Amino acid sequence: MNQSHVHLLRGCAPTPLAHYLKALGVLRLVATQVDESVRGAWKDGAFALVTRLSADELVGFFLRDYRPTPLLSPWNGGSGFYAGDNKDGFAALEVSDAPRFQAYRRAIAEAKSIVAGRAERPAGEEKALMLRECLRKWGAASYSWLRAAFSLDGAGEPRFPALLGTGGNDGRLDFTNNYMQRLVSLFDPTTGEPRGSNDEMLRLSLFRAPAAVLEKNPIGQFYPGATGGANATSGFDADGLMNMWDFVLMLEGSLVLRVASMRQLDTGATVQAAAPFAIRSQGTGYASASPADASSRGEQWMPIWKNAASLPEVSALFDEGRLQGGHQPARGTLEATRALASLGVARGVSSFVRFGYFERNGLSNLAVPVGQLDVRLRPEVRLLDEVDGFLRSLARAGDQKGAPLSLARSARSLEKAIYAASLPSATRETWAELVCVLGDVEHGFLAHPKSTKGFNLRPLKKLSPGWLDQIDDGSPEVRIARAIASQGHRDLGPIRTNAIPLQAPKFETFATTAESLAMSPSIVWQHRNLVDDLIAVAQRRVVDGTAEGTGAMPLDGRQFASLDDLDAFVAGATDDARIARLARGLFALDWAKVHGVTPERGGPPNPIVAMVRLAYLPYPIRPLRPRLDATPLRALAGGDLGSATRLLLARLGAAGLRPKLRHVVGDEGFARRLAASVAIPLHQRDYVRLLTCVTKPFAEESSNES
Repeated sequence: MNQSHVHLLRGCAPTPLAHYLKALGVLRLVATQVDESVRGAWKDGAFALVTRLSADELVGFFLRDYRPTPLLSPWNGGSGFYAGDNKDGFAALEVSDAPRFQAYRRAIAEAKSIVAGRAERPAGEEKALMLRECLRKWGAASYSWLRAAFSLDGAGEPRFPALLGTGGNDGRLDFTNNYMQRLVSLFDPTTGEPRGSNDEMLRLSLFRAPAAVLEKNPIGQFYPGATGGANATSGFDADGLMNMWDFVLMLEGSLVLRVASMRQLDTGATVQAAAPFAIRSQGTGYASASPADASSRGEQWMPIWKNAASLPEVSALFDEGRLQGGHQPARGTLEATRALASLGVARGVSSFVRFGYFERNGLSNLAVPVGQLDVRLRPEVRLLDEVDGFLRSLARAGDQKGAPLSLARSARSLEKAIYAASLPSATRETWAELVCVLGDVEHGFLAHPKSTKGFNLRPLKKLSPGWLDQIDDGSPEVRIARAIASQGHRDLGPIRTNAIPLQAPKFETFATTAESLAMSPSIVWQHRNLVDDLIAVAQRRVVDGTAEGTGAMPLDGRQFASLDDLDAFVAGATDDARIARLARGLFALDWAKVHGVTPERGGPPNPIVAMVRLAYLPYPIRPLRPRLDATPLRALAGGDLGSATRLLLARLGAAGLRPKLRHVVGDEGFARRLAASVAIPLHQRDYVRLLTCVTKPFAEESSNES
């Protein structure tokens, strides 16, 4: 039985992209040329190779036996096939008799027969014709490069993965020609023997063993830190330094990411060819993210797996190469992040490194690592599907000519909040902020009622009850916000109708005129100050309830604040801004599907609060029968606590009750918070406690007076 060795290749790391691809290159070459049982996994920030080869045997394989894969791009200028191209590597390999370069020599001959004496690179349809001819005629040794460099769409037109530029080049840098130059620098093309400090260079590339062997050579987009240029590490402008083995192994590894084997995607769905784990970039999810970072070249997410896998298993992972979001492949950053949370990717992937393809300084493209995301089962992330349509319509409207700038800002704010909630690090506070942002965005439509109608924007669709679980941090602010948002009336509709114009009787779409939103006097929630908004809602409901003849206060909740919560609010001991934003977001919840929960009993009721709340009952509490009267509420809203107290005491007396209170003292702010409390629903049990708290039993008082 052969002994297995585990080599931690510290030169092969998840980032930069060059080092990630280098790991794939090592696995692929060892598996196909020397040890088909080799396996690989990611461990402690490096690639662990499990093979029968010892470290010295592994190095010896690459130095003595490695046979380079023929990589050729005759459709590109600078590829070595045309006048003026660098011929250093091309010409040497074309005539090489070394056994390790035999396949390369044959591949060059095949490619030259297709070039057929052209004086310059093909363009347009001529380039497409050459690509199709290469697919038909090239042998197996070179075919793997074709499958990685481009794919053909349903019409036979080429599409290119951002990983390899536009068919194996990055601007004027042709990858294949530079690959050939690196090969003849590493190996004598006549004998195939390794040159100079090849051993040290290879050990640096694989094991990160110290060696002064870096040279000034281009590496393209794969290693942003080694590209040189402006603000490079040596002065204001410097050449890039690279290890030649890094470049060679990197391109060998790119062949694992085959695009021709992928099933054809909708041409409008992705900005790249059908490349493994390629998605649209949305410029979110990292510290420097901005709208400009939504690159037209998109992103590519590279999988990290912790269990040792063979080359066929790794190849299968990349051939499947998709993040599944719901019933469709994830096509953007947000969908992809959500797919990770719902385990849309199988085969033991533990995380993904996210690379964005960006253009910097107008000079070159760079594959920039912008984060690493864990794959973890988090079923709650499926809740985010409920706001997908809202975000899409908002983003689409924000991109339209003449759209208010606030729409694009709102779309970015919402996108950022959704992304944060989709991450494994998301907390209840994260989800609560998303609810707040949803409310902020929807309420922002009122600032531009004509644009909202003109761009066919719609209110949030009703959210499922699961959102309540995600924001429940046990705080009084969350309980009060839930209670406020849960209120409604069968005829006058939910409290949401006091914030935006909704079409009766379903209250799910905007009420509109021919040109704008249909604003009405009932829309009183300004989303600026909680006390002001609650007072406005309470007063409006009294007016509308009186007009409709409801008798009782037309605000009844499905969730309730406790008496302790209400006391804290009246005392000004709550975070009003948080309550207001949470409540506004929760207006969109489907409250018909939410079961009422009896709040904790708490301490003794506050008699002053009791006196106010008993005047605006949503249903009868014996012996009180509800009767709408705007006068006490108006007095409280105006800060006149004395007048309001006299009116409320008289009302209790008229009902045959004997109030315990005679005088109430408080400032204007206290009076207004009492008025605002009318729009915070209580449980029926607590209304009974309030009645007992504020009045003396009739029989008891009669016996005392006798």
